[in-house]
Amino acid sequence: MLDNLRQDFINKTTQLVVVNRELEVVDSDNNLFDIDKNSNITDFHPFFFALTTIFDEDLQEETFFCVQMEVLGKHYFIDIKTYIGEGGDTLVLILNDLTDHYKTVHQIKQVRNESIINFNISQELNQQLEIQRSFKNKFLANVSHEIRTPLNSIVGFISVLENTEISREQLDVLHIIKDSSKNLVTILDDLMDISKIEAGKLDIKKRRFDFREFVEKLAKTYQIRTDDKRLSFDFELSSKIPRFLVGDHLRINQVIVNLLENALKYTHQGGIKFSVTTSSVNARRIPVTFEVTDTGIGIPKEKLDSIFDSFTQLEKRGLFGGSGLGLSIVKQLTDLLESDLEVKSVEGEGSTFSFTVFMGVSHNQKKEKVAKKKRDKKDLKGGKRPRILLGEDVEVNQLLMMRLFADYGAYSLDIAKNGERVIEYLDRFPYDLVILDLTMPVMDGLDAAVQIRNSSNKKVSKLPIIALTARTSQEEQDAAKEAGMNAYLTKPIDADLLFSTIERLLSRYKRKDKVLEISEEEE
Repeated sequence: MLDNLRQDFINKTTQLVVVNRELEVVDSDNNLFDIDKNSNITDFHPFFFALTTIFDEDLQEETFFCVQMEVLGKHYFIDIKTYIGEGGDTLVLILNDLTDHYKTVHQIKQVRNESIINFNISQELNQQLEIQRSFKNKFLANVSHEIRTPLNSIVGFISVLENTEISREQLDVLHIIKDSSKNLVTILDDLMDISKIEAGKLDIKKRRFDFREFVEKLAKTYQIRTDDKRLSFDFELSSKIPRFLVGDHLRINQVIVNLLENALKYTHQGGIKFSVTTSSVNARRIPVTFEVTDTGIGIPKEKLDSIFDSFTQLEKRGLFGGSGLGLSIVKQLTDLLESDLEVKSVEGEGSTFSFTVFMGVSHNQKKEKVAKKKRDKKDLKGGKRPRILLGEDVEVNQLLMMRLFADYGAYSLDIAKNGERVIEYLDRFPYDLVILDLTMPVMDGLDAAVQIRNSSNKKVSKLPIIALTARTSQEEQDAAKEAGMNAYLTKPIDADLLFSTIERLLSRYKRKDKVLEISEEEE
């Protein structure tokens, strides 16, 4: 009896779908929706374009909550869980229909919130605080966007100038401007991260990564930095630590970089030591301790309790510079990583900062060899170059992109000043890839991406789309995925990252395009 009830429940609420790397349907039990085998899952709904990132980032298990879909005029709320199949060539999708649940939860929350607001006047004060916090976060996001837009041109044209014939003195000046621009970007990132942490929107994402390569790259970077300042740099990495670990390497990197930058700023003679050790060799989960020691100015005892406050600096005489945000972010990030930041310091002798993070040990300790085909720019100059369409309304950014693409020489570039013109160009001319700024007049990048994905022309609807924007929030990135964009790049532009992303998406698109041509010939 229980087996019959269980089977009946599963048939009414759950559907299993298996797709390959090209997002073609290998199998489907069609319990909820009719999805044809050998069709592309993105034809059923544009949301499934987001699945490409799962293969790219090797996410063994991922869950998308409360995905809204309209099928045959009916609205659904679906939880979608994914698993990468054996061999890594297929993706298993588990679709759970939770429409009634989400509608009920929404109604309960609405009634409860109204009741609290009407009953408890203190809630109004909390609401005012929330409004102020929301205003602050939106203000910071807008300031970040407005600063990043001109900064994109500054950083971009500095890179262009570096590749021209200029004197050594001019090159030194350019390097100073470039370093100052990077510092400004770092301050913007720090401000946004503090805002996210205060709003509870900064999540820890644990993924498998090459830990040894990660810390060795950091060490090489700061070896060069300390050499420039004529300081010694010692690096210690315990051989007990496995090569591949599971953790949030982006946030760990942010903490370590802030600590190393701080040590570099306050150390004028002697050196810096960066050590990474473990006290355990547990097969599943190990504690990894990071320690940064310097022979700098040290911290007075009376200031040890205040160094983690925002905008606090050890010196107020303008000797060191900086925003005073680094250690505040370090403290908040280590709290999120469920770690305690420890400080030992003697004024005039130096400081030691350390923290320990528990990380999973990957069962797969083999480095995957991925054969990457690099496009020969010389060959492309003589042959047919892939055609790229850029949607960008700011003229100076248009000029920068034209110069970057001209110098790179591998692609031809057309520019449309808004999303509406992008759609017009796609109707008139063939393109291989689209790059969209999210903030454009008339029609923005998100709306343009949705129209591209809904195009009746399959060659247009399948085009790879890159978001290139000064907006950095997670909400914007999620919205871009929902709209069907394949990649999300932020300004200031990293030219190397831009062209490597274009190459990766074009390679994948060519494979899909061949499959499409074969299927059309068969029809």
